[in-house]
Amino acid sequence: MLKRFFLYVFRWQLSTPILWLVVHKLGVGLSATIIANLIGAGIFFWVDIFIFGGRKSKKSEGIELWHLKEDGRCGACGKKDSLWRLVKTANYDRSGSKAVFLCPDCSREKLAELKNKGIETAYQQAR
Repeated sequence: MLKRFFLYVFRWQLSTPILWLVVHKLGVGLSATIIANLIGAGIFFWVDIFIFGGRKSKKSEGIELWHLKEDGRCGACGKKDSLWRLVKTANYDRSGSKAVFLCPDCSREKLAELKNKGIETAYQQAR
C-alpha cells in the first residue's frame, strides 16, 4: 500500500509544471505548487481508493463477460462453427489466460464442468 501511495504522489507531481504555470500567473511560486500537490495527493489517494479501489459492489458480482466469434474452429473438437468463451463471472476469471473459444456443444460440456465446481452462469440459469 505504501508503494502505491508513493506512485500516486509521483503521478500527482507530474502535473506540477502545468499547475505551476497557472498558479504562477496568480503570484504563487513553484515551492507552494509542489506543497499543494503533496497535500492534494495525500487527500485524494484515500478518496480514490474509496471510490475506485478493490471493493466489489453487489451489482458487479452478477456481471458476466463473454467473448464471441461468429466463425472459427473450436479449440476442443476443431469443428467449424460460431464460437464463444466465458471470460469472467463470479468466482471465475480467465481474463489473463490464453483465449480458447469453443463451439456450442463443447461449451455446454465446459459449462457443466464449471457448474460441478460451483460456478454458475446466466446461460445455465436460463436453460
